Amino acid sequence: MPTQVLVGSGGTGKTQLAATIAYHTLNVPADARDLIVWVTAVSRDAIQSMYAEAARRLALLGADGTDVVRDAEVLLSWLTTSSRSWLVVLDDITDLHDVDGLWPRGASARGHVIATTRRKDPTLTGGGRKVIEVRTFTPTESSSYLTTRLSQAGFGHLLDQSVPELAHTLGYLPLALSHAAAYMLRKQRLTCADYLARYREQYSSLRDLLPAWADTEAYGRPVTVTLTLGLAAADSATPVGGARAVLRAAALLDPAGHPMRFWETRSMAGFVSELIERNGANATVTSEDLWDLCLELNSYGLLQVDPSVGDRAISMHAVTARAVRESIDSDEFPIVVAAVADGLAELWPQRHYLDPHLISVLRPNVDALWLNATDQIWKLGRYRLLLVAGDSLFDAGLQTAAVGYWKRISHSAAEFLGPHHPDVFTARAQVGRAQGHAGDPAAAVQTLRAVVAQQVEVLGTEHPDTLASSQDLARWKGHAGDPRGAVADTNAVLEVRRRVLGPQHPDTLASRMLLARWRGETGNATLAAEELSELLQEMLAELGSDHPAVLKTRNSLAYWRGEAGDAAGAAQALEGLLEDHLRILGTDHQESLKTRNNMAYWRGEAGDSAGAVLILERLLGDRLRILGPDHPQTLASRSNLAYWRGKSGEVRAAASEFRALLEDRIRVLGHDHIDTLDTRANLARWSGEADGSSRIAVLFEELLADRLRVLGPDHPDTLTTRHEVARWRGHGGDPEAAVLGLTEVLPDRVRVLGWDHPDTLATRHEIARWQGEAGRHSIATVGLTAVLTDRLNILGPKHPHTLVTFAELGRWREAEGDLQAAVDAWETAYHGRLQVLGSEHPDTLLAQRQLLRLRKLNGSRDLD
Repeated sequence: MPTQVLVGSGGTGKTQLAATIAYHTLNVPADARDLIVWVTAVSRDAIQSMYAEAARRLALLGADGTDVVRDAEVLLSWLTTSSRSWLVVLDDITDLHDVDGLWPRGASARGHVIATTRRKDPTLTGGGRKVIEVRTFTPTESSSYLTTRLSQAGFGHLLDQSVPELAHTLGYLPLALSHAAAYMLRKQRLTCADYLARYREQYSSLRDLLPAWADTEAYGRPVTVTLTLGLAAADSATPVGGARAVLRAAALLDPAGHPMRFWETRSMAGFVSELIERNGANATVTSEDLWDLCLELNSYGLLQVDPSVGDRAISMHAVTARAVRESIDSDEFPIVVAAVADGLAELWPQRHYLDPHLISVLRPNVDALWLNATDQIWKLGRYRLLLVAGDSLFDAGLQTAAVGYWKRISHSAAEFLGPHHPDVFTARAQVGRAQGHAGDPAAAVQTLRAVVAQQVEVLGTEHPDTLASSQDLARWKGHAGDPRGAVADTNAVLEVRRRVLGPQHPDTLASRMLLARWRGETGNATLAAEELSELLQEMLAELGSDHPAVLKTRNSLAYWRGEAGDAAGAAQALEGLLEDHLRILGTDHQESLKTRNNMAYWRGEAGDSAGAVLILERLLGDRLRILGPDHPQTLASRSNLAYWRGKSGEVRAAASEFRALLEDRIRVLGHDHIDTLDTRANLARWSGEADGSSRIAVLFEELLADRLRVLGPDHPDTLTTRHEVARWRGHGGDPEAAVLGLTEVLPDRVRVLGWDHPDTLATRHEIARWQGEAGRHSIATVGLTAVLTDRLNILGPKHPHTLVTFAELGRWREAEGDLQAAVDAWETAYHGRLQVLGSEHPDTLLAQRQLLRLRKLNGSRDLD
């Protein structure tokens, strides 16, 4: 598969050469290609977006239009294996890192890649690529270009003896020659000599504005002069002076293209009207006028207009854009920047989930504006647009990209606003938030702790921004494995918010909800549910039943109600909540999707594993459609679906799905992301269920090494992994190793989580269980009796964990020979499960079978 890279400075005709080759493959049967993909490769997003669009147009399997990154990978895979012929053009590669992993690859004999770039880098020759240097035209080529262009258009009479001199004056630069030809064709009566005279007149006036020493790439002046002549002509179109304003605004945007809808905004109509009025004319410009001006500029080759490409319909050559920016007066530049920023803000969807593709196009346009007018963005106070674009990275699931973005924003904000500006602190806090979402809560804690310290010093402890960052710090402290610290920090924030903002302020209510959540995470699910129930009643009275905060609290209350042992009640509550979410927010809102996910979980916990699978299958389809396959929430849906497949008895399918998910989470999130580590734990567990337990302990040991490195020894997930290593050693036939490992992890769980935490109780339960498996039945019954006493006091008699201990105690009472005590224990387990889980739950049916068997052995067959 040949790959040729055309390298040369701006304006030398690299793009035209690539276009000529593409045109040739379209129109010459001997070299025809089945597929041609043209990519404006100015950013990684732009490359992936065009690949994705090609995959969708080809209707390739797996490219459903919901996720740009996944659809792009589908196209690359197809290019590698397809027997069809194809050409891919990667035009104007700006950053070589943008094409890492995106070069069409493989052994396809009928594929061809052409790339263009100004970069001269040794890495371009890697991967079998051939670099071809593209210089300016020769004198003969330049004269031939002008002669051919004008003659083929029917304007050969404009050619005269000045053609060689004009080519020389334009530096034989293809882009400048193209501008000149377009100008003469549009005017129709200007000969080459006439154009040369006008060029020289304009060039003379430009000397002071663009001296030779400033023309670092040796093309600025020829392009600027030809641009100026074309723009002067286009500016005569109605409304007079409007074309200049349109071109200046477009020059600040992404050269790869921006939406036609941008010119339908009130901001752009007002801006063009204002610039016309500044030049002494009166005009009320409409969106139709702006569209006509874009077409006029297109006719002079200054803009490229192509509605067929969707939201990148209007584009501009990067060299032309640079020349336009350099021509904007310093007094006028802030006006242009403000208008473009306002237009992008106006076009930005209020609900991100309704038009994610538009946002994916607007983001690089915001980046281009920031790059081209960094100081003005901050000085004019238009930087809120940068914050909105940054938030959209969270919504798109681009958490790793968000970390880098917010770091750049915070550095830029500090430079222009000063290190102690409140918005600088906000940007730095967003870095912490991004780090947490990217799977590094420890880094989030470190970042937010520094931000809070600065905010306390500058803004004070009671400033709303300080409290917001402090609340975020508490949140990520909890996610980093310190729920007790999260409780303490959240409680401190709550007290200040109560005093400063009042007890019914939304931020105060939010802190109360988070406090209940972290109380639950410390092991007290019942208290969490009680506090949330009390909070919900107050919120209903204060905010009304349809307020988003009320809906969120209902969701949290259902969760902790389930954790407290009432899975069926949690599922029922979520069914009611889902009805309200659908009515208020719609089917595609993230909260509606989240509620469906939670409802599936608690339905499964209540014994309906098949029902959980059905809900999650439908939810996964919707998240694929709305969010795309690589969004963290889509990946979470796949994890939940695999889990409940396993619980419903499809253990091999569960292991297979977790294996596939692990590959995708490593690719999207990285090896060390918490979700990736969780997937490894699930894969180990279900592999053990499917294929036996011989190697599962080894898998958990490997996971333990990584969790120790990433999370530290005291993180709850690390402690859980130690627990699982020991447990699977027991399942592998070594109960003594299980007892030893569990006994070693117990004091650490007591120290970190407390004696009464459910995880600590689980370890105590397992120690007793494996004592029994090792033949020490009496020690098992003593240990289980102690665990049972604590679970009755902490979780209550009907909690599923309590009932598990009753069942396990019955098992070892039977082993001791005390059949009546075994019957009593299993009877309690059966009736409790019958009441809590229902008659068809697998655990209820198991208890029923055991009780019938023991009663038969004990001389009684009756079952109440």
